[in-house]
Amino acid sequence: MNLNKLFKNFTKENTLKLISNTLLVLLGTFILAMGTEMFIIPQELDTGGVSGIAICFKYAGIEFSTEIIIGIIGWILFFLGLIFLGWSFSAQTLISTITYPLFLLLINFICSKYSFLLIAESQSLAGNPALITLLSSLFGGILVGAGCAITFVGGGSTGGVDIITFIICKYFKRIKSSASIFIIDAIIVILGFIINKDHDIALCLEGVFSAFIAALVVDRIFVGQSDSFAAYIITDKYQEITDEVINKLNRTTSILDIEGGYTKEMKKMLIVSFTIRQYTQVMSIITRYDRKAFTIIHRTHEIDGEGFKELKE
Repeated sequence: MNLNKLFKNFTKENTLKLISNTLLVLLGTFILAMGTEMFIIPQELDTGGVSGIAICFKYAGIEFSTEIIIGIIGWILFFLGLIFLGWSFSAQTLISTITYPLFLLLINFICSKYSFLLIAESQSLAGNPALITLLSSLFGGILVGAGCAITFVGGGSTGGVDIITFIICKYFKRIKSSASIFIIDAIIVILGFIINKDHDIALCLEGVFSAFIAALVVDRIFVGQSDSFAAYIITDKYQEITDEVINKLNRTTSILDIEGGYTKEMKKMLIVSFTIRQYTQVMSIITRYDRKAFTIIHRTHEIDGEGFKELKE
């Protein structure tokens, strides 16, 4: 390894960017933990994901800390990602994997000392459990979605069952990530409904509602109206970046010859299309090979074709 090149990357600008992104990931993870610990877990809402799996354990009568179960599942999924997806992907989830269960335990401790922070303890809602559950599903979804979105903005990932999704998409290339995410979460919610001895359909639907609200918030904060992106990258490392995009993301690139308007120099430009869940991976690939690459990334109104939506008449 070229140590001079390694230390050269630790410029003041890069260091500040790293600190800023790390703080965003920590903030996002904390907000995610707030939504889960203050609203989702107390009402036993199965919203899918890792917390949904932990709630299923609770439905099954396993008297063990939900926060500890979430931590254990998170680390199991982290190592699965490390084995099947590699370090470059797993590194994005490392901060959240470490801090998420710790934040859950911290918030649990604070709420046990100051119970008025929990919506279930509100005097104005006393004797109205249905409204408590509905408000919990709403505000839990808002906080969970905001936490995930802020984590994405910081270049991180909350990991969780998304890791299973990426593994499935890596080895079963015909399955879309959006479809596999929906299927996995649906399985967790259905299992929760079956395992719950009360078979409470209202509670099940409120869990689905909360997950839907979280998805909407992520869309508004991080994505906008579309979950598809296009990147235009002018770089001398076009082949290295292309190879990485093909091997790591199961995407491809278009390579164009372009001419600089001022310098009249001939350059190569890559065009890459990808989804929200691949955003941080694309940025990681670009910066790994060429930190000075001229890069334009924008949301697309629509992308049709292989790997995205089916092209229709």
